[in-house]
Amino acid sequence: MEYKDYYKVLGVERNAAQEEIKKRYRKLARDCHPDTCKNDPTAEKRFKELNEAYEVLKDPEKRKRYDALGSNWQEGQSFRPPPGFEDIFGGNPFGGRPRGGRSHTFSFDFGTGSAPGGGFSDFFESLFGDIGMAGGSGHRPGASRGGDLETEVSISLEEAHAGSNREIQLQGPGGGKRLNVKIPAGAYDGMKIRLSGQGNPGPGGSGDLYLRIRLSSNGKYKLEGNDIVADLPVSPWDAALGATKEIHTPDGTYNLKIPPGVSSGQRLRLKGRGLARKGDFFAQIKIVMPRDLTEEQKRLFAELKKVSSDFDPHGT
Repeated sequence: MEYKDYYKVLGVERNAAQEEIKKRYRKLARDCHPDTCKNDPTAEKRFKELNEAYEVLKDPEKRKRYDALGSNWQEGQSFRPPPGFEDIFGGNPFGGRPRGGRSHTFSFDFGTGSAPGGGFSDFFESLFGDIGMAGGSGHRPGASRGGDLETEVSISLEEAHAGSNREIQLQGPGGGKRLNVKIPAGAYDGMKIRLSGQGNPGPGGSGDLYLRIRLSSNGKYKLEGNDIVADLPVSPWDAALGATKEIHTPDGTYNLKIPPGVSSGQRLRLKGRGLARKGDFFAQIKIVMPRDLTEEQKRLFAELKKVSSDFDPHGT
C-alpha cells in the first residue's frame, strides 16, 4: 500500500499546533468542497484526502501513532511497518479492520459545511482500524448511535451568493438548543449540510443533523444553474438607439452598455458575476412601453410607423 503524508496533504509542518491544523483544514475544505466545486472532477478526491488527514492529525492518539512511523517516509512510497513497530502501542495496530467493525465515514467539523460519505484509505485502516473513528471518545463498542435529524433553512439568493451565518433553534426530547450554522457561498436549492454529532444522542454517540437548503425568491433574480438572470426594463427609444443603464447584481451596481437595436428577451452578459462568482450574470432586456401616450408621443410613433413601412417584425 502507499504511504500517506498527512502533513503534506494539509500543508503544515510536523510540529504544527492543533489550532493551526484546524484552521488550515477548514480553509482547504471550503476551497474544494464537492457541493461548491461541481465542475471540478478532482474536488471530491481532494476533499476525502483532506478529511482523512484531518481525522488523524486532530486526534492526539492517532497523531502520536502516526508520528511514531518517523519522518523519513515519502508520499506515495510503498509502505511496510518498521520492525517492532507493532509493540510500541501494544497489540498489533497493523492488524487491519477488526472483524465486525464498522467502516469509516467522513465527518465534517461543525460549522464548515457538509461532507460526502466514503471509506478511508487502506493505509488509514491498517494503522487505525483497531481504534476506529470514535477512539478515545468513551463510546461503548458496538453501541447504537443516536438517530439523525433533518430540518430546513430558507435563504435568499444574495445569501447563497456570498455565504452567510444563520442561527437555528431545534427542539428535542432534552429541550431546545441554538446552533450557529455557516452557509457556504454557492449554496443551492436542495443542498444538504451535515452537522456531525448534532443529532439525537445515543449510547454509541450522537447522530448527525442535516440542514436542507431552500432558496427563496423575491422575484428580483432567477437562478439557472450557477447563472443569475434579472430583467432589465428598457424604453423603446433606448432599445432602438442604445443607452447605458444601471443594473443591480448581488455584487453591487454596474453600468451596462445597451447596444442599439436590442429586442425583448435578449440577454446581456456580465462574465463571472454569477452565483458565488462561478457563473455569469445575465441582464434580460424587457422593453416597456409608456402606459399613457401624450398626443405628441402618438404623433411621433405614427410618423415612425410611416417611415418604417418596410420593417417586418417577423423577419430576421
